[in-house]
Amino acid sequence: MVTENEEVIADLTADMPFKKTFANEEEKEPLITMLNVFLDKKLTHPIVDVRIKNPYVAGQTSENRDSIFDIYCKDSEGKLFLVEVQVGKQVYFIKRVLYYACMAIANSGKKGDWDFNFPPVYSLSFMNFDLDFKNDDLVQYISLSNDAHPEIRYDYMGMVFVRLSRFTKALDECVTLQDKLLFSLCHAHKLKGKPEQFGEEVFDKIFDIARISNFTLEERLAYEADMRNERDQYAIRMTAMNEGREEGIAVGEARGEAKVLDLMAQGYDYGQIKDILKLS
Repeated sequence: MVTENEEVIADLTADMPFKKTFANEEEKEPLITMLNVFLDKKLTHPIVDVRIKNPYVAGQTSENRDSIFDIYCKDSEGKLFLVEVQVGKQVYFIKRVLYYACMAIANSGKKGDWDFNFPPVYSLSFMNFDLDFKNDDLVQYISLSNDAHPEIRYDYMGMVFVRLSRFTKALDECVTLQDKLLFSLCHAHKLKGKPEQFGEEVFDKIFDIARISNFTLEERLAYEADMRNERDQYAIRMTAMNEGREEGIAVGEARGEAKVLDLMAQGYDYGQIKDILKLS
């Protein structure tokens, strides 16, 4: 139960605290700061205001899937933003994000005569697992470009993926606003309050909103459900790994290397792989 120490901060990668902190119509600064920091390379100028939209988007026909975004918002210029955090690994996660972005585009269409000049749509996805982007960058930027001239890009749609599992900086190494936001997402639940080094006002708001003692009863119950689900999923993954090891999947040098690569693809870090496979 989270009642053991109500002054602790909730895990910001859990569904309820993430939405409470960053989809807060009454306190938009955390969301605006997050968008400006991680979409800086995509935006021509900073976002100054956003409007939180209904996260439910109905499919265009009875055969199409409906979608529910973690955070769906619109800035003062009409640009659309999808923000989410994903803890469990999904093999086709990039395709999923692209599908959701396309749904947002389709939903922005106007009835009657329309010239298809839809607003730019940007997705910002925080992943607590790893995917192979063919490079080591913690933040991945994907956009439409001209194959013959990669330097030419189009601002119709942009996707940003943040690999939280690759953020390894200690508290005293966090200097930039991006580092501090990443540290908060990864480690806030291990703290009892805002670190002194985080002097920016936005962190006062983030840590105050995410403090468990400030949750309503309904929010506390939702957070506990999030934590139970996360523990269950972790137990399922570890059971599968243990059973696989007992069956000899990781026996032999060649097969052992293959298993290491497979675990890396599943999002496990080097320390976890070392423990799972009992490697030196």
